[in-house]
Amino acid sequence: MTKPTPTRLNEGSEFSIPLKNLIGLIVFTGVSVWGYFGIIERLAFLEHEQEMHWEEISENDTWIDEWTPPASVKENIERVRNLELRIAKIETVMEMSK
Repeated sequence: MTKPTPTRLNEGSEFSIPLKNLIGLIVFTGVSVWGYFGIIERLAFLEHEQEMHWEEISENDTWIDEWTPPASVKENIERVRNLELRIAKIETVMEMSK
């Protein structure tokens, strides 16, 4: 009994693959690469959009924190409060006079 010699791969080695399978592998590779870069592009777009939203949100938050009503609004609020107090006094007097 002789031992079979192992087949070794070298520059002269040949192998065959059906053309249908080769085309299928190439198409699969192309679709996979296209899908991968599509997903990467979408992720990059969403990250950029999120950064822009956070920048706008922080600007709005700063504006809200630093906002104070104008002096005329403060004066009107004080006048309305004084009128409310005067009406409450008048109502109390009217109830007592009944």
